[in-house]
Amino acid sequence: MPDNPLTHFANEVSKLMPDILREFLRRQTREISQGNISLPQILILDALKERASMRMGELAEYLSVSMAATTGIANKLVKNGFVLRTGTPHDRRIVNISITPKGRKTVNEYNRARQKTIIEIFGSLSSSDRSKYLEILNKIHYRLR
Repeated sequence: MPDNPLTHFANEVSKLMPDILREFLRRQTREISQGNISLPQILILDALKERASMRMGELAEYLSVSMAATTGIANKLVKNGFVLRTGTPHDRRIVNISITPKGRKTVNEYNRARQKTIIEIFGSLSSSDRSKYLEILNKIHYRLR
């Protein structure tokens, strides 16, 4: 009996996706490829770049990880000068994280590298193919929300 078409699709995507993701990350930033900053750290910086600060609980929810994991990631960001940790005077249990100029510079470099990578990879596709791809990504994004 032949494979279910959806199962076949899942198998093919499962084969391709790790290589695609790895290559995107490799091309995007020297900092990640050299191990100076991790993808979860970049995700936190990206979340913080448009905000004054975020509570640790918000970051944990944003990353879909535990508070302990978020604390570990944030500790490395603080140690390397990418973010500042501040308490709230009226409630010491609340910890806020805010991006530093060094963190902002790093995330901006990462985002420029990501844009360059996307242009390099998708530049060889037709405008029509890029439009179809973007339409599918938007559908997936909507479905995940």
